[in-house]
Amino acid sequence: MLKEIKNYNYVHATDFDFKALCGLLIKEDYSSAVDRIQILAKEIQTTALSFNKNSYTRNIIVNNKKCWLGLICWDKGAITSIHGHPDQSFFYVIQGSLECRNFDNNSLNMPKLSELDYGEYIYSQGIKGKMDNYIHQIKAKQKSISLHYYSDDPRKGEVFDI
Repeated sequence: MLKEIKNYNYVHATDFDFKALCGLLIKEDYSSAVDRIQILAKEIQTTALSFNKNSYTRNIIVNNKKCWLGLICWDKGAITSIHGHPDQSFFYVIQGSLECRNFDNNSLNMPKLSELDYGEYIYSQGIKGKMDNYIHQIKAKQKSISLHYYSDDPRKGEVFDI
């Protein structure tokens, strides 16, 4: 059973330029963004991140009118609801392995499964102003950390029941 999802503010102890990373993601320069994320992944103090047993946590780095950037910490077996996101979304696996069930707006009963391991990422560009873009469900195959970027606060995303 999924416990309450908690949000924490992430405090980074180095001079990593998160605004520059957000700028690259806003411009959809994913190749350059991944290069910067790989540098960040080496600097993250995993002991400073908040993990919750049987669930996942959001360690929020940036949350403003332009974007949302955060580190999601997953306990093994943690699973999200089926949900959508704002028009632009991107996530990168920093540690561990995640299973992603991707859904089509027209057929929530026929998911496409994909697995994302360390160093892999997914991005999606949807319809601006809608919060049902990139409908998916994520499950942690092992204790994991992923970096997520969205063009708006992902907690506004639409949640689906099937």
